[in-house]
Amino acid sequence: MTILNRERLFAASLHLRQGDAQQAKAVMLRRDGDRFIAAYDPERASLDTAAVLTRALLSSERITISEVILEGHDPDLTALYGAASKLLLDVEITSGPRTTEPTVKVRSQDPTQATYFIPEDWDLSEALDRLPAAFADARPEVARNLKRIEQAKKDSGGKIDHALDVVAVLVLETDDPDGVYDKVLHLLHQVRTARTTEAAPATAA
Repeated sequence: MTILNRERLFAASLHLRQGDAQQAKAVMLRRDGDRFIAAYDPERASLDTAAVLTRALLSSERITISEVILEGHDPDLTALYGAASKLLLDVEITSGPRTTEPTVKVRSQDPTQATYFIPEDWDLSEALDRLPAAFADARPEVARNLKRIEQAKKDSGGKIDHALDVVAVLVLETDDPDGVYDKVLHLLHQVRTARTTEAAPATAA
């Protein structure tokens, strides 16, 4: 697996808004600079479906979505989608009898295939409050490492926030914190060695 690539270093946001029946497809996607904008026809695709399909399409093109931002939707729903997307979670509001409380479930061995299931009659602000605990139950090791990364951001005073955000995404995607740290440290060592070599005075012939 290639842990670091340009797409991961420059992750994009996905903005979701309602379209209408006149658009050619159920979900219309376009790029606007460092963000993607998707308009969905609610008669042909639910919000949940539009978000899942769009993220899956972009993922297949090796594009990392750093955040899903809903436009023109309920504020509590918007906040929930934003927080869940930062943990690489899809959101599904379900009426099924198997889901009695907000729960994160990993659907396959791929750690990015995880969904935050919420009963349809559940208060969305409470579901948002429960998200960290639900995520920690499903992926405890990753949750612990994300807390460490957040603490490192505070300790550094914001000086290396972007680099630490990239590390957090890598940990979420790979489910291998130690492997990510080893790779990042190896790259930092290579950079330091290269700079030392460049700074060394040339030896006289």
